[in-house]
Parts: sequence; C-alpha cells; structure tokens
Amino acid sequence: MASYSDVNKHFCEEDFVLRTTEGHAYHLESVTDHERATLYGVQARCPLNELDYFDVTQGFPPDVMHDILEGVMPLVVKLVLREARKEKHITLHEFNDKLKHMCFGKNDTQNRPVPITENHLRKSIVGSASQKWCLFRVLPMLMAHQIPPGSAYWNVYLLSREIVEIILASQFRRNDLVNLKMLIEEFLTEMSNVFGNVLTPKCHYLLHYPRLILMYGPLRYLWCMRYESKHQYFKELAKASKNLLNVTHSLCTRHQFKQCWEFSSSLMCAFERSNSKSVSTPFSTLPVDLQNTLKGHCAFKDVQFEGKRLQRVSELFVNNVKYALEDVFVIAQVHAEEIPLFWKVKYIINLDTCWVLCGKILIPLCFDSHVHAYKVKLTKPVIV
Repeated sequence: MASYSDVNKHFCEEDFVLRTTEGHAYHLESVTDHERATLYGVQARCPLNELDYFDVTQGFPPDVMHDILEGVMPLVVKLVLREARKEKHITLHEFNDKLKHMCFGKNDTQNRPVPITENHLRKSIVGSASQKWCLFRVLPMLMAHQIPPGSAYWNVYLLSREIVEIILASQFRRNDLVNLKMLIEEFLTEMSNVFGNVLTPKCHYLLHYPRLILMYGPLRYLWCMRYESKHQYFKELAKASKNLLNVTHSLCTRHQFKQCWEFSSSLMCAFERSNSKSVSTPFSTLPVDLQNTLKGHCAFKDVQFEGKRLQRVSELFVNNVKYALEDVFVIAQVHAEEIPLFWKVKYIINLDTCWVLCGKILIPLCFDSHVHAYKVKLTKPVIV
C-alpha cells in the first residue's frame, strides 16, 4: 500500500507494506464504514474471492501491456523528448521528419508510430500499445546521435530500456531478477531526480515485478496482448459477417466450428505455411556459395541438383513462428560474457518439399551503450 506522495519518495519494495490475506480481510470490514471506505484503497469484495483456493492478494499477476507498454514507456518517451527540446538537442520538427523517413522492418511496418505533437508532450503519447513499444525501441535511432554522452535524461531512457528487456524476456535466471531489482530502484531514483515528481502508480508497480516474476514466471505469457490477439479474430469476424442480429451467437458458433477443425488435427500446432507468393527458381541461379552449402548439407545428399528447380518465398510460418527475409535472430551466446551471435535470413526456399532458411552470421564488434545496440559485421558464408 502506498499514497501518491510515497510513490515519489520511496523506491524500494521493502519500504512499503504488502497486502496479505489477513490484512485484506480487515480492509473489507472497513468498506462498510463510510468514513474509512477509501482509506485502504479497497472499494468492494471481489466475487472471485468466494472461490475455494483463490486469494485475491495472490491470484492476479500484473499486466505488462498496460503497466509497461501503455504506462512506463510512453511516459519515459514524453519526458525524454521534452527535455531534449529544452536542451536544444533536437526539435519536434526534426524528430518527426526522421520518424517519417525512417525505414521500418517488416515486423514493425504495421506498428509505425504516429507523429508527435506539442499536445502529446503536454499530455501523453498517443497510439496503440504496439506503436508505443515500437517508438520506445527505435528512439535511439532517431535522436541518440544528437544527444551528448552522459546526459542525465538520456541515462533514464537507457535504464528503462534495460528494465524492459529483462521484464519482456521469455526465461530468467535468479541473478537476472536481482539485477532487475537494482535497475528498477536506480531508474526510479534517477527519474525522480531528473524530472521531479512525475512518477505514476504504474512506475511504482515496477518495484514489485522481480518478486512477481519469481512467483508467476515470465509475465509476457500473462499479458493482455494475448487477449487482444484473440479478440482481433472476433473483431474481424464481426466486421466481415455484416450481421447485426444476435452477433454473439454468430461469433461463438463460428469460433467453435474453427476450434473443432483445429482440434481434429493430431498435431494442432505443428504446421508449415507461407502467406507470400512463391517464385519458381532454377537451382543454378542461386549464389555459388549457397549452392555449395546446400549440396554439402546432409539433408540433401541424395538430391540430384542438375536442372533442379525450387520455390522461393519472402516469409514462412513454422509452428506459429514467423520467419521473413531480413529478419535477425540470436542463435547462440558465446564466451563467458554471453555475447549474442546474430543470424540474418537471406533466403527462404523449398527444396524437395523441405523448407530451408538460409542466412549469414552477424558478428558483434562492440556494444554501443549510448545507442543501446550492437555494432555488427556481416560474414560472407551462407549458413543453412
């Protein structure tokens, strides 16, 4: 429990009193007392608490989408942009011009951020959660080169970037959570020192994330993005059906038919498909190094490549994972420092009904902390 004034004063979870089952029961008794009804932040009894083996103080994991993507991220971007303008490091016109002409990758094209206006800097950054996430990630590419190294306000962004990458990770080690706790405490302290009393309740919630991740596991599997993804199907179906009578019946019937078809497969999640147009290509037209790599691969040792034709596509879905040309993946971590080794997709081909991803290794040369990105070198050999 915390008051609004405490949020901007204390930046360690141990400084606050956590809600417990016994404490919550006492707070519920206060709801009937009009003088104390708002004292503990409890307005009514939760119906779910009537269930056996459910505790309202332990059963609700935090929502990363609303807390981080729509809370902390846009707030940090707004404050950093406002301070950069104040220090005359960049103008709003320059920023929007760079944003307009920036070449976004295929995975970010649909989430292109909207231009920033004066009103956004006074109130809040607008856009969907995915658009705010995209803007947060590309911010260094838009303005880092115009900000002097060591700027206090830019350090706030870099700290938030480290925190977000840990919180959105798909797996953790215990020492990652210890590091996360220290980063969050430093971030909230620096944010308060640089920008004043600007911390919101969603910023305060960060203090509890290390403990909650340890309790629930990776929070990206519990966020509202999963609901939004499922809900998208119903929104598209309602629009396509053009039916205004008993819409819920139509949606649930169509959904259950779809579920029945999906569950009828013995391998519901295992499939391969391509949404892009395939191009038939003679094997001999491929780059020589790619030809040699495919010929030497054990999966194609019995294939006769003379006069062979294959299919090339720009994107492929395998087991619900999308692979597209120019996508970059981390394929390994090397040395004790766990330096990531990157791999860039250059070709997606179908050879004798077998899908093959071909690409090149990107070797990290150094990590530029000011831009929060690796400088890499593209190798020549094609890896299958």
